[in-house]
Amino acid sequence: MRIWVNGAEATAPAATTQLVKVVPGAGKLGKVYGFRVASQEVTAAGKVWRLRANVQGMAMTVASVDVTCPSIQPAAAPLFVMKGNGVDFYEVVNAVAGAAGTLHQASLLYEEEDCPPDRVRD
Repeated sequence: MRIWVNGAEATAPAATTQLVKVVPGAGKLGKVYGFRVASQEVTAAGKVWRLRANVQGMAMTVASVDVTCPSIQPAAAPLFVMKGNGVDFYEVVNAVAGAAGTLHQASLLYEEEDCPPDRVRD
């Protein structure tokens, strides 16, 4: 079952602040189907948020949004699939610092399922 995982509100977050994070359980397949960002930013100048997958210590950008289009609508197919090991994770981060006094919040549309051993290799 897909659920929205909501991060806490952050006030004027610094650059690369993690707004929401999901760690797929060990032996599970973690799938992200969409994400959204709520922000009080009023200008699109450099205001970008990124959905990243952090795998074996390397961050990979999966998708980005900005002030003018603050969400990736739920997709039929997952944007990214990761076999959980209890360490690797998905996150939404802001690319640049938020303006003073502005609130930011991000959510991931996430689903996790058992990973059959013959479908995905370590």
